[in-house]
Amino acid sequence: MATPPLVDNRVAELLPSKLTLAQRQLFDCHLCPHHCGDRRAEARGVCRVGQTSYIASEMLHLGEEALLRPAHAIFFSGCTATCHFCTAAKFAFHPTYGVAVTPQQLAARILQRQQAGARSLCFIGGDPTPHIPFILATLSAVGEQRQIPTVFNSNFYVSVLALELLDGAIDIYLPDLKFGPGDCGEQIGGMPDYWQVVTNVIDQLYVQGKTLLVRHLLMPGHFDCCTVPVLHWLAQRPTLQVSLLTQYLAPAHARGGLAQPLVQAEIDQAYTLAQQLQLNLVH
Repeated sequence: MATPPLVDNRVAELLPSKLTLAQRQLFDCHLCPHHCGDRRAEARGVCRVGQTSYIASEMLHLGEEALLRPAHAIFFSGCTATCHFCTAAKFAFHPTYGVAVTPQQLAARILQRQQAGARSLCFIGGDPTPHIPFILATLSAVGEQRQIPTVFNSNFYVSVLALELLDGAIDIYLPDLKFGPGDCGEQIGGMPDYWQVVTNVIDQLYVQGKTLLVRHLLMPGHFDCCTVPVLHWLAQRPTLQVSLLTQYLAPAHARGGLAQPLVQAEIDQAYTLAQQLQLNLVH
């Protein structure tokens, strides 16, 4: 069984200095490259998340990689991306879906899930980036009672400020490097300069020696434009752990090539390339 990294013991001393700056983002948000500013206060930014965080669901999740499972997965509503094929659209595109709780209430549930056998604490979405103020407040409420590593599972379309706020609070960074260096990130995902932003963020964490597990979702018809450049880029960073996601399932609202199923030949092609590049694949 894979062993998660140790919990960062700096979190208790680092969080208080960051909570005030994080809370300011609720009124003037610069947590991602959309830089919605004061539109955040009235939930008019790209993600349409306001000053209150909504949780779509939370559970002990057995579908994550072996390093993480069983994971206490917390799914936040709202997302900084607008992917055409999103299977979580009911809460990713509806930021008030679910329930609003206090950091203290979520902290209590985290400790319950930890007692029940959770081996990691995963902040997911939608995307967790707009909810960084709430996440930090929750971790502050949990305090030193937390014994399992925190995981930031995101599209990683984040700002330098977001990384600074997360530093010391997150033990495992789980980026989803979905799109290649072409225009797929903007045309399909609604994220301008996607490749430059996300790869730069991953590189910053890689150079700092952070624990990284990079996911890549295989998408029908996107082998050459997305999978090939992504895997080649990852191969240049040999210590990275890589997880290939093969469970693509087109939702009813998907259009064009992304409305098609992912076929076994595409999966085999991706795994063959990953093996040729000697990627450090995890499952």
